[in-house]
Amino acid sequence: MHYTLLDSDIKIKDAVEHFISLERIAVDFEGEFNLHIYGEHLCLIQIFDGKDFFIIDPRSKEVSEKGLSLFFCSPVKKVWFDSQSDVSLVYKKYGMRIENIYDTKILGMVLGFTGNLIAMEEKYLGLHKDISKKKNQQSNWLIRPLPDSQIEYALEDVAHLLDLEDVLNPLVASADLDKKAAALMKKAAAVKKSEPGWKKIGNWKMLSFEEKVYTKHLFIARDNIARRFNVPAVRVMNKHLIAEFAKKRPSSEKELRERLSGENPRFFNILVPALMKAMRSAGEEIREKGATRQA
Repeated sequence: MHYTLLDSDIKIKDAVEHFISLERIAVDFEGEFNLHIYGEHLCLIQIFDGKDFFIIDPRSKEVSEKGLSLFFCSPVKKVWFDSQSDVSLVYKKYGMRIENIYDTKILGMVLGFTGNLIAMEEKYLGLHKDISKKKNQQSNWLIRPLPDSQIEYALEDVAHLLDLEDVLNPLVASADLDKKAAALMKKAAAVKKSEPGWKKIGNWKMLSFEEKVYTKHLFIARDNIARRFNVPAVRVMNKHLIAEFAKKRPSSEKELRERLSGENPRFFNILVPALMKAMRSAGEEIREKGATRQA
């Protein structure tokens, strides 16, 4: 598929001038979410203006946050499918908000449709895509140059968004659901408060006060190692062990080593003392808070 690569602030600026002359563009992202390296990263922004495809490369050395801001804050309507995770990524990574989002998933939701993009395109556009291509969801979007198969996959996600809007809007209007869709559309661009990672470990709400404190300290210890070596945290230690250790704490370093025996040997000698220190810190926090409560 032919596309124009926007790999510098100057190219983005020129493209944005073109985009704002249009009524709308279709947009999607590809990102890295703790799969190949540590953290979350914006890797690709794919765009379709109804005629031509464009790709912004946020990983290019010639692309700055200022250049990205020109696009994110541009007044052109940006037609998306399921924008919430992309909105959150941009805010967490750059502290920016994406302006003028129009989310086709919301149009589907008010009509009672809850499927993914492929299912929506099949239902409303009659398209039948090769589902095997979804394997590219797990691809490494950090590599450069990207293979043609990944580029094609990324562009395919924006190729039919404008057609979807054209089909869905009349259906929403005929069902008298315009106001409901408009209200939900405003929420689509809102940045939701992000919970710290340790609150996503196990059944957080069901943990006791002490278990929550231990979970927090153990999570941070693992996360610090992952950040230091720039690897996904799961490669340092499986997350299920965090909740397990918080509920049934190892009584000694020997026991901890035994229970970690199946984890990555690369980090073993760093992980053990880090977890022991984390458990001591958790114990101290619990005692301090307990004393404060009694006082």
